[in-house]
Amino acid sequence: MLEFVPYTREWPRGVQEFNQRMVAGGLENELRFPEKLEEEPHSSSDDALFQEYFLAVEGSDVRGAYFLTHERWVANGQRHRVANFRLPISEGFVDPKYRGTGRALLDHALNRNRLLYCLGLGGKNRPLAKMLARHQWTIADTAFYFRCVQPREVLLNLTCLRTNPSWRLVMDAVAQSGGWVGIAALQRLRRQEPSRQVSTSLVADFGDWADELWERASSAYSMLADRHSTELRNRYPADDPRFQRLLVSSGSQICGWAVVLATTMRDHRHFGSLKVGTIVDCLALPGSEHDVICAATAVLEARGVGIIVSNQSHRNWRGAFGRAGFLSGPTNRFFTPSPELERLLKPFGQKFPLTHLTRGDGAGPIHL
Repeated sequence: MLEFVPYTREWPRGVQEFNQRMVAGGLENELRFPEKLEEEPHSSSDDALFQEYFLAVEGSDVRGAYFLTHERWVANGQRHRVANFRLPISEGFVDPKYRGTGRALLDHALNRNRLLYCLGLGGKNRPLAKMLARHQWTIADTAFYFRCVQPREVLLNLTCLRTNPSWRLVMDAVAQSGGWVGIAALQRLRRQEPSRQVSTSLVADFGDWADELWERASSAYSMLADRHSTELRNRYPADDPRFQRLLVSSGSQICGWAVVLATTMRDHRHFGSLKVGTIVDCLALPGSEHDVICAATAVLEARGVGIIVSNQSHRNWRGAFGRAGFLSGPTNRFFTPSPELERLLKPFGQKFPLTHLTRGDGAGPIHL
């Protein structure tokens, strides 16, 4: 008989044994459930951003686990408390005896918050994506964009494609022969310069200016996570040196902001040893999206990155990336709302392209 209990400090050994069984059964190692709690989980409806961890146990054995990140979102101008359904792992993924555990995890999470979503998934063939599809959850793409700042280095380091021997031979030939110049030329042809001059400044933290921009810009989106300064400080702490906050202005007017990363990889499963720039998050006055993307791109190029990547859902931001010379590629980042959350976006086909989902949403810029 399964019982749900909070994940507390008495359970790490059981979680470790659970992970070992899952990996032995074929689950990817990166999907292991956290075995160490940095601090005791807590929950409070007063917190803007908080997490809850739960285990599905059978006696002293862990048979499933998941956690929720509770957030404030705005949909159609109304504030809602939603929850990111994260890393749900069922022993049923590898042992038919526990096939019903995945559904039990989902039901338990829905009892905590009916407005659930997943963002990421990694691929539609992974166990979680298949389980959600079986339960009629919509799976929508968030577009992936990239710009090869150093095309030759990208060809020699893009591990996700070089695992295929045929592709590796072609990429090596293009890199060594100078064919990479064609990639650079294609990006230049697509690139449009901003229509006005803007200034970019690096800021240490989000201030009142972020709240003012939020009030002016948020109504342009059908749904997005709250991006008041308090929420942004939680997502991108000032004491985390990875995050660079860019403030983009035209004259005395603030146009928008972006959060970027510049990360030197080491044997990364996608990017090898490239220095990767990521446009993690952004917000702008309607019509200023292109200015912000061009500004963020210039900053990352100056920091010597080999490639710049981002994920976006809103049509204006997607258009801005295209005009900034970015190319689009296959995505492994999918938005999957619960039926109750999807109802806030009816009709979904019209409202989803007006949502604002970036690499900073969901679990944030993990693995980058």
